[in-house]
Amino acid sequence: MVVYSDGRDVRVIQPDRLLYQLTPTPAMSGSSSPSFSMGPSAGLAEAERAELREKDYQRAAQLYEALLAGAESSQRPLLLHRLARTSRKAGLRDDALRYYRELELAGADLIGALPSDLVANFELCSIWADEAATDKLTASALALYRGLVEGRWRLERPRYLFYADAAWRWLQTGPQLPNEALRLREAEQQKLPLSEAVEGFLQSPRRLISSDGGVSLAFWRSDPLVALLLPDEFVKARIWERLSAPTTAAGLRVALVGSDRRVVFGDSLPSRARLDVRRDLAEIGMPLRLHVWPVDTALLYADLNRRQNLYLSMLAFVIAFLGFGSYLTVRTVRRELQIATLKSEFVSAVSHEFRSPLTGIRQLAEMLLRGRIKSETRRQDYYEMIVRESGRLTRLVENVLDFSRIEEGRKHYDFQRLDPTEWLPSLVEEFRLEVADRQVSVVAEIPEALPTLRGDREALTCAVHNLLDNAVKYAGESNRVWLSAAAVDETLSIRVRDEGVGISEEDQQHVFEKFFRGGGETPQEVKGVGLGLSLVQQIVKAHGGSIALESRLGHGSTFSIQLPAAPTVRQA
Repeated sequence: MVVYSDGRDVRVIQPDRLLYQLTPTPAMSGSSSPSFSMGPSAGLAEAERAELREKDYQRAAQLYEALLAGAESSQRPLLLHRLARTSRKAGLRDDALRYYRELELAGADLIGALPSDLVANFELCSIWADEAATDKLTASALALYRGLVEGRWRLERPRYLFYADAAWRWLQTGPQLPNEALRLREAEQQKLPLSEAVEGFLQSPRRLISSDGGVSLAFWRSDPLVALLLPDEFVKARIWERLSAPTTAAGLRVALVGSDRRVVFGDSLPSRARLDVRRDLAEIGMPLRLHVWPVDTALLYADLNRRQNLYLSMLAFVIAFLGFGSYLTVRTVRRELQIATLKSEFVSAVSHEFRSPLTGIRQLAEMLLRGRIKSETRRQDYYEMIVRESGRLTRLVENVLDFSRIEEGRKHYDFQRLDPTEWLPSLVEEFRLEVADRQVSVVAEIPEALPTLRGDREALTCAVHNLLDNAVKYAGESNRVWLSAAAVDETLSIRVRDEGVGISEEDQQHVFEKFFRGGGETPQEVKGVGLGLSLVQQIVKAHGGSIALESRLGHGSTFSIQLPAAPTVRQA
């Protein structure tokens, strides 16, 4: 922005970048109001007396209208304004609107020192505001605001701010600000700092002119005064970025600071800087101080920093290596201890499981051998008990051997067609005989029509038997367990349910892991090796099926096996 002043007048290059003019508007023809001949002047005085003193607005309007009929073109704006004003006071709203619109068309004619169209536009907005005519008020206020911001009327600062603030308030009364109003507001905010800077410079020439929008730099010579003002955004975009680029590339930061320690251009000053080079620019006429400081002081000591980092890295590597080695050692020792504990518990559990049926078989065999059982019926019962206990012992041995074979990948299955309606009832009956002495009722719900399976009968019997045995062990105070079967789509669903202690949500995630036994008092009281459910899962997976668990503590558990049905054999 270039400003020229010879002491009497101020001229600005690109005045459209300013919101208001810097000197009062000279009155046209050396007068601030139109002149009247003796005839009209006497009539004007009478009309003004009727309006202002007597408050007889209708008579005043008639007098103004009579003056308007014979007025010259230079006199019409003033008379139209007073006629519209008097009509509005008299309650003649339509007449007032008509006269203000006619006054708006008068263009650049002046009423005092104000353009007639500006006065008319402002008064129309006032009428629409009083009537709460939102749409009309928005349109008129937008036209008024547009003319002010775009420089249609060159006004002094107080008048500009008065009319602009009024127009903006009227625009805000609508339900939503028009997009053009927002654009004009943004343009006003961009022009205002430069206008204030030029005005401040003319009042007191100085290098830095601060305003709400930033800081402007000024360079000038006197007699006559010719000044160049550079606004904040121009300095930052065109000058400062180029000047500060080399320092930024070198890892440095730079700032220009005013006498009040406020950063004018550049980066914010660090709160504490180990190295801060300062240069006072007052010697070149700039009331500024230049600050330069490194982003990272370590860059100034690159070699030392690299050595330090190298030594620290080596030390950190040694510490990390020792820590990792210690972790592996502790983990290995802990794992070995866990394995040793598992082996001890496994041997103890297997020994107990084997001891129970062996003890029963031995006691029964001794009683039979010594002839203590005289009744043939009792002897037959004892023989059956020996067979059942030996079968139980055989299953225990087979479970351990099957699990070992599965773990080593040596387990082979004999897949044959298997009818569940014959297999499941016989399995349940055998299990009932086995648990007859435990006073547990096994409820079987097996429909007559079930899909045929293709599987290993012995392995599947082992899986279902393990689920039933588990249900009996953890049935708690309940004396019943349930086995049900159903056809679901093309699969056979076998469900084993109990109403016992249940399994916690935490333990449900691990029940199918080998050697796992749940927490709590009841699971610890029940003897077992923790292989049954893991073996069941392996067998079911080998048959292409899946197993699921539903359980709640205190409400029992339900294990569900889903086995695919065998393909239908078509007869030729």
